Amino acid sequence: MVQKRRQPAWKTENQRKRSKKIARRRRKVIAYTVRGIMAAVLAVMILLMICGCLYIRDFFRRNENESSTQKADAIRETISGAEEDELDADLLGEENHMVVLDAGHGGEDGGTVEQAATEKEINLAVVLKLKELLEDQGIQVGLTRDKDIFMKLEERVQIANREKADLFISIHCNYYEKDSSIYGLECYYCKSGEEGKHYAEKIMETIEEGRNIVSRNIKPANYYILKNTTVPAVLVEIGYLSNYNERNQLMSEEYQEKLAGELAKGIVEGLKAF
Repeated sequence: MVQKRRQPAWKTENQRKRSKKIARRRRKVIAYTVRGIMAAVLAVMILLMICGCLYIRDFFRRNENESSTQKADAIRETISGAEEDELDADLLGEENHMVVLDAGHGGEDGGTVEQAATEKEINLAVVLKLKELLEDQGIQVGLTRDKDIFMKLEERVQIANREKADLFISIHCNYYEKDSSIYGLECYYCKSGEEGKHYAEKIMETIEEGRNIVSRNIKPANYYILKNTTVPAVLVEIGYLSNYNERNQLMSEEYQEKLAGELAKGIVEGLKAF
């Protein structure tokens, strides 16, 4: 009978130590893996909570905006269509006035882009509608651009100055990333331009009297096109693309026509006073 050879004592001891080291390493790997999984799960839960809070905030803001829009629509229904769109044909008399309209941005400069809304397109659409309304009133109208092209600010100012316009009006859309609940039309004039302030006031008075568009008042500013024109100039921010409801309105042709109509009335009132 063959007897099994016994391992030396020192070799058996080394094997036990090696086995213990391997076991310790396995335990560490398992422990770190479990911790990593728990950390990942916790991070995902926190992210989901943040997304949920943001969604709830936007949901309530949309509801507030929709409520405001519904109230405004209720007011509009009390005004007849003829009263909304009709301009006073006797305001200007026989005077030959000249207005230069500037559709902000254009070409490679799209302005603010928010989802399906592109500022340069909205600006141009409102300007073309406004041009038609003013020409119906016997006012000469010049445009800085009538299509999707890029123009420097200097070129826009040069056109207004060259035409010696009674008024230069630049159309833009606003954006405020910190608070999407803000909406409404704002009108800016140069701090040192009293005539520009006059037109800004007349435009805003018309907006407020019509109650078709939310007003956020007139404000002084040092924008390049306001400071560098030698003719009376205003810049109109027709609404906020950061606001969900107003963004959808600004893309609507019906609302663009309302904007153009109210702006035309304000311009006519301003020209009438000079």
